Amino acid sequence: MATSDEAKIAAVKRSLDAKGFEADTIADTQKRTYDAIGIFKIGMSLFALIALLAASFGIINTLVIAVLERTKEIGLQKALGMSRGKIFAIFSLESVLIGFWGALLGTIGGIAVGLIANKVLIAAYADSFEGFNLFAFTFPSILSVFGLVTAVAFFAGVMPAIRASRLNPIESLRYE
Repeated sequence: MATSDEAKIAAVKRSLDAKGFEADTIADTQKRTYDAIGIFKIGMSLFALIALLAASFGIINTLVIAVLERTKEIGLQKALGMSRGKIFAIFSLESVLIGFWGALLGTIGGIAVGLIANKVLIAAYADSFEGFNLFAFTFPSILSVFGLVTAVAFFAGVMPAIRASRLNPIESLRYE
């Protein structure tokens, strides 16, 4: 019986259930599949969030060490008249560039792994699904990843940049 009337479908399911059978429609199967995919996407998003958090701590650590290593240079630049804003801009730009290059390399690596995984998994498990892709990369999603990573990198670099811009030039020149 082919129908899209929910009441008729529910009645048939109840009658089969009364006889000891279990009935599923294609819509039920699709719903379970989409629910599983949704849970998987949430899990992967949490994994990505943890990776982004770890990367931001890496950027903070890198820039704090850069400030400590370049304390004398920063002091010299300030003594020669460089403003706090320019020093802040230098370290902020450095953090954004770290984020940009990390996003670029990560995206290229992710696309490469995704394309290889598509070919291998389709050949192994979904040969009859012509044109089917397990991993899809769209330009808006790639662009949003770049924007998010660059923004996180900037905010991770704000604290070391502020620290660098507030250094006292005289004490910085004495720093060993």
